[in-house]
Amino acid sequence: MKKIVLLLFWSLSLPAWACDICGCGVGNAYYGIMPQSYRNFVGVRYRYRTYDSHLNSQLLRTKETFQTTELWGRFYPTQRIQMLAFVPYNFNYQSDAATSSRLNGLGDITVLANYNVFNTNMDTTDRAVNHTLLLGGGVKLATGRSNFVNDGSLGANANFQLGTGSTDFLLNAIYTLRYRSWGWNSDVSYRMTTTNAQHYRFGNRLSGSTSVFYVTSAGKKLTLMPNAGITAEYSSRDLKDGVRNSQTGGYATLATAGVEAYFGRFVAGANIQPPLAQELSGGDSRAKQRLQLHVTVLL
Repeated sequence: MKKIVLLLFWSLSLPAWACDICGCGVGNAYYGIMPQSYRNFVGVRYRYRTYDSHLNSQLLRTKETFQTTELWGRFYPTQRIQMLAFVPYNFNYQSDAATSSRLNGLGDITVLANYNVFNTNMDTTDRAVNHTLLLGGGVKLATGRSNFVNDGSLGANANFQLGTGSTDFLLNAIYTLRYRSWGWNSDVSYRMTTTNAQHYRFGNRLSGSTSVFYVTSAGKKLTLMPNAGITAEYSSRDLKDGVRNSQTGGYATLATAGVEAYFGRFVAGANIQPPLAQELSGGDSRAKQRLQLHVTVLL
């Protein structure tokens, strides 16, 4: 009983450190290898991320789990303009040896518009080499609830919220090259943040990924596309009332391995991302393996 009381005391006195590559601080849309570059689609994605936090504490270790079920879609209003939308619903869970906290609800909606600089119709076999370049940007809306109070309690962490509470702006580029059955996909995204109503501003964030894929037939109607690559993320430190927080920000590099399956108009995919190198929140947080799944319908 004394140990439980002691842990409760420490959970109330520790500062609310935030891992910007965890939870709501992510704020960037994850693209990955999107199906058939010239077609509209709508689908559902699931993302699972978990972290160990307060690693520098002798008495308190915290586990944070972030799950997101997300509606996503792509629409071409014109041949050159591509619209993307991401509507997440978040399931956050945080626990230590004595207490736990849950938050479920709508996250921050992201809308993007990309200009199709060139697209040599990658999904045909008329050419040996095809490639696509998309440049654009968008906005992350403050639709997710954010009521961060800096009292140090479990669940008060600025990053353990359904949204950031701020309207942020994104720039991105997506390039895909394909030679016969082999291909290469890369994307880069930069998020410029603003200050929310609690006078908290998450650090600007740069992320990118690159992967190689191979397209092979597994029957008359089934096509498989295994892929592997690397994802990297960097976040600058947060600001609270204009003061920079040294216990925030950092970087993570993760390997990626997955497979996409095409069956007529339906696409299903799975992807795992084990960490390779990281330095999060001044070494006070550690990212674990991630998982992503999706089911998409081509329109």
